[in-house]
Amino acid sequence: MESTRPARALFLGFAMAFPALALVALDQWTKSLAATRLAGRGVVRLAGDFIVLVFAQNKGAFLSLGSGLSPSSRGILLVALPAVVLFCLSWALVAQGHGGPGKASASVGRIAGRVAAVLVLSGGAGNLFDRIVYGEVRDFLNFRIGCLHTGIMNLADLYILAALVVVLVSLTRSKAGIKRAKDDETPPETG
Repeated sequence: MESTRPARALFLGFAMAFPALALVALDQWTKSLAATRLAGRGVVRLAGDFIVLVFAQNKGAFLSLGSGLSPSSRGILLVALPAVVLFCLSWALVAQGHGGPGKASASVGRIAGRVAAVLVLSGGAGNLFDRIVYGEVRDFLNFRIGCLHTGIMNLADLYILAALVVVLVSLTRSKAGIKRAKDDETPPETG
């Protein structure tokens, strides 16, 4: 059994790399499409005002945070640090692949964690690629519901948001499962 651990970790690494690479490719394709079709065109409204397409270049992070920093500070905070975090996350995911089988709920939690990790890796890598190659992140999506609207974002940002949703749903389901299990273990009252 011990000899299958490295093989399992390698399989998990490849199994997670392919969807992550596909998601990064999709992100880069949509950003390139936005740069060629939306740049200088102004605002394009879809589905009423629900989806607004507008090309923007962001030197900072989320909501342009850090865009006013010096180029060297941005390089450290928005390129070097995220690269290290993505490398460590990738390493941890591959290392996690040699864990033994667990209960069904633990397995679902592991799957949700891996899905969320692939989404975070894809989103992080897509925006990191932009920062390295273009010096800024290409954004083009804005969502509006009534007076509420998002900042301008891209698919990589949506991947990270989807990862948050996966984690929250998984945690909620996990807590509900634990509560059900405790309720099932409580001995009936005798009277």
